[in-house]
Order: sequence, then C-alpha cells, then structure tokens
Amino acid sequence: MAVMGEGIQFKEYEQQQGQLLPSFVGDALDPADAVFFVDDLVEGLDLRSFERRYEALGERAYPPRMLLKLWLFAAIAGVYSGREIARRLAWDLRFRFLAGELRPDFRTINRFRERHREDFAAVLRETVRIARRSGLAKLGRVAIDGTKLRANTSRHKAMSHQRMQEAEAQLDDEIAQILAQMDELNESEDDEHGDGDGGGGLPAELQRREQRREKIRAAREQIEAEKGEKLEGRHQKSFADLEANMMKTGEGAMQYCYNAQAATSEDGIIVATAISTSPSDAPQLVPMLEAVRANTGERPVVALADAGYRSEENFEKLRRRRQRALVAIGREGKKGKKWPKGRLSQRMVRMLRLPWARELYAHRKTQGERPFAEIKQRMRFRRVSLRGTDKVRGEWDLVCAALNIVTIGRALEA
Repeated sequence: MAVMGEGIQFKEYEQQQGQLLPSFVGDALDPADAVFFVDDLVEGLDLRSFERRYEALGERAYPPRMLLKLWLFAAIAGVYSGREIARRLAWDLRFRFLAGELRPDFRTINRFRERHREDFAAVLRETVRIARRSGLAKLGRVAIDGTKLRANTSRHKAMSHQRMQEAEAQLDDEIAQILAQMDELNESEDDEHGDGDGGGGLPAELQRREQRREKIRAAREQIEAEKGEKLEGRHQKSFADLEANMMKTGEGAMQYCYNAQAATSEDGIIVATAISTSPSDAPQLVPMLEAVRANTGERPVVALADAGYRSEENFEKLRRRRQRALVAIGREGKKGKKWPKGRLSQRMVRMLRLPWARELYAHRKTQGERPFAEIKQRMRFRRVSLRGTDKVRGEWDLVCAALNIVTIGRALEA
C-alpha cells in the first residue's frame, strides 16, 4: 500500500486550459451509441400523419421528426419529463446531436407528446414494419401479457362513493344557504335603494362550492357507470384522473393504475398494444389478437397467454376464429385443485398436458414478460405522466416503439 509522501508524483491537469473539441457534436460520441440508430431509423419513417397536424400559415414550427427523435431517445434513456429533456439539451451531447442547433423549451416538448398521442400508434406500426423487413417480428408464436402502470394520481386525491354522496349533500346545503343569504341581501338592498342591475357576479365562496360539487358529481357518475350493480360505498375514484382505477400491482399494493397490454413476437418485437382501465386481462385477449393482425397483416400461428386471460367466452371466440392458443387454466407451476367448469376450458387443460403444447407454452414467461422487465427496469417507465386513457395509450405506444428500436438495433448488431 502506497504511503503519501514527497516522492509520489501525480499527473498534472489544468481546468482553465482551452481544449480542442470536435467541430461536429456527433464526432464526440461513441459510434456505437444508440442515438445514431434512433436518428437513422426516424429519418426513414413515414411521418405524414404528424406533419398534417400543422398549419401552413403562421410561425414555422419545430420539425416533428426532430421532436419525435428526442422523445424516443429519451424513453430509451429513461427520461419521461419534458423539463428534463429541455435541461439535457444544454449539457447532454446525445440530445444536442438530435436537436441540431434548435433548443425547444419544455412546453414545446410536452405539447408535442400530447398533440400527437394518436400518431404514436402509427410510429409503433412503423417499427413493426421495419422489424419485419429486417427478418424480425416472427409470428409463429405470439405472447400476450399485461402489466399495471401507476397512474399520475394517488389515493390522497380520491374519495369513496359513500363519502361523495355525503359531500354532495353537504355542498347542496351550503349552496342553498349562500343563495338564501344572497336573496335576503338583495331584497334588503332593493327596499333601501330600489331595483338594481344585479351586478357583481357570484360570490367566490359560491363559485368554489359549485365547482367542487360538479367535480364530485362527475367522479360519482363515473364510478357508478363503471361498477354498476357491483358498486359498494367503499369503492373510490380519483379526482385527478377519473379514468384510472384501483388495481393490485406486482408488489401486492392497491394503487391507481392503467392496465397496459402488449403482444410480443418470438424475437421480442412488440407487435400490438392496448391500454385498459379494467384490472382484468381476459377482455383484452381477442382484441389484442385482432390488433396483431391489423398491424402485421397476419395472425399468429399460436397465441400464448397466462391464466388471467382464461374464460369460456374467450375460448369460444378463439374457436370460431380458428385461432390456435394456449392459455393457462391455473397458476403456472401449481397443480389445479379442481377440474375447471366449461367444455372448452377442460379441453384446454387436456391440450396443455401434451408434450408439444408444454414445449410451446414454456416460452410464454420469457417471451411475454421480458419486454415489461426492460421497460420497467432498464427504461425506468413504471408510472405514466399523462392523464386519461387516450393520452396514456399514446404514451404507452411511444415507449413500446422505443423498446422496438432497441430490440431491432440489438438484433442487427448480433
């Protein structure tokens, strides 16, 4: 072990000394950096749907192709904040390379993501098209799975149905009292000064209560429509995002979430996506298979899904469509205690016992769950930033398109 002393020499360095930097930002980056692949791939995309949303008149807009590059690369880098992207344009050479000499502010960056939420589905389809042209996105077997994404709200911004009813009744009383007081005041002023013009508008305290009542009423009507006859007083709804619902996360906690769906090809390409506000996966099985066909022009040879997609109704729909599928009846690795009800469910149990079916189904976990592991761990996307099903669907499509870009790049390098 070296001992500090007069004989030890260290390299000299000078922080204030000028340095000769590359003339082009790209020259300072590693040629193998993913930023170059994102840049090349987006340049080859058909973005007419993006460009049609801009007016011909007025000030020139920032190029949608450049903003899309920023969001796709940001997702790959685990960045989902417009403010953070704007900050990185000041110091991160990769973001500066994508933006060129332009420096959009965070409002422009955020507005782009909201404005083009419907167009990100087309971007996802474009990544699937590129993957298939490269010999990827094989549909011999497609795994369908779902994961819970935390919504941009919390239980602290929610109220139970019972409490909503009580709060509405209380606000009705308070509003009635304020209106009665206003009537008395108006009558006394009329007696003293004669008929007035009724100016002045509504008092701020009345406006606040009416706005609060309307907010509670909208949440109550939403939860009543969702739960129907199953509604209980304990069921709650968030005021910040009326479309998010309480779901059980992988950690076992109940949180406001969206149910994100993905259909994954044999080689890890996400070929279809969906967003659901229901914690149940079962209603998504057939729509996801239809989405795969819409995005690729083909249907899977066989679909793989876990027990969350099991239902006699689903099996009947698959039978009518002549779609081969292997869907677990019970928990994987656990022996079912009871023989399932339903002729088609019993048939699925017998099929899953066959050697060829067991061999195929063994791929489900790694094939279906690996994209979620990459998205949540490496890309750090566990909570959505936007609110409302339509906006969250666009956000999910954008993230899945970014993962497809990573998967394509990785396959081409191999």
